Amino acid sequence: MKKAHDQFEQVQSVMDYIDEHIDEDLTLEKLAAQSNYSPFHFHRVFTQIAGETPASYVKRVRMERAAHLLIYEPDIPVTDIALQCGFTSLSYFTQAFKQMYHVSPKAWREGEYLKKFPLAYEDSKISKQMSRKPQEYPISNPYNQFQWVDLSRVKIIEIPSFSYVWKQHIGNYTEEVYESWEEVFRWVKAREYDGPDGYYFGYPRNNPFITPEGKCRYDCCIRVKESVEGATTFNGGKFAVYEFENPLSYDQRNHIIHCYTEMYSIWLPKSGFRFVGNPVEFVEILPIPNSLHIQTHITGIAIPIEPK
Repeated sequence: MKKAHDQFEQVQSVMDYIDEHIDEDLTLEKLAAQSNYSPFHFHRVFTQIAGETPASYVKRVRMERAAHLLIYEPDIPVTDIALQCGFTSLSYFTQAFKQMYHVSPKAWREGEYLKKFPLAYEDSKISKQMSRKPQEYPISNPYNQFQWVDLSRVKIIEIPSFSYVWKQHIGNYTEEVYESWEEVFRWVKAREYDGPDGYYFGYPRNNPFITPEGKCRYDCCIRVKESVEGATTFNGGKFAVYEFENPLSYDQRNHIIHCYTEMYSIWLPKSGFRFVGNPVEFVEILPIPNSLHIQTHITGIAIPIEPK
């Protein structure tokens, strides 16, 4: 069991390395060096754990990063996005993008991506085509005509650095996440590693509209004392935060997705900021009386930002 756990940790560390160096030349030898395995052994272990080869994983992550940037960074030229995501030529990037998403990068940016999203927004060129009865929705909200989220409640805060431990869930971001939360929660409680504030947060690694459900990664994280060996450091920084009026369960993922969509598509372009990493979700954990189980709810979402 320990060997399998160590291999999983090594593969996760390489995945994190890929995320942070996606614009570089990520050869098999370079990735294997991050794991301390030989290229042959690394390829076998990575493929077994990730369900795809290192090369396939790198290409998919690059494509997903590009798809995300094309939507939420409209001022960055397509060529620059291709280079930022590790593609050496625009022609190869365009060909690969069409193979994965069945449209060109330009068409995706201009609105084709909305076919994967649950709502159409007024800033989109095709929103009028997709919203047949916009008059049914009030339009008093200055950000969008649907009013799913009161974006005037978004706050800018500084989150300090701290240590945390985590358990990763792979799959959809709904009810299956509970098991991972229970596992890491019991592990921390049994060792009395948690700090006095009971700080819990979820770290969704992927956009579930862009990444296949079975490939989505979600880290269940608990802040711990700085002295805990092997803990990971959360770097902190400036975040745009939206707190829900009532905590939401993971089963209410559709509403959480609406909040993300509106913050990225509507609030962010008007804010003077740009996003600089994956969002985090603030979580509350409540032990169920007379039970070994817990209740988990999401109390808010936060997007790491910096001035444009």
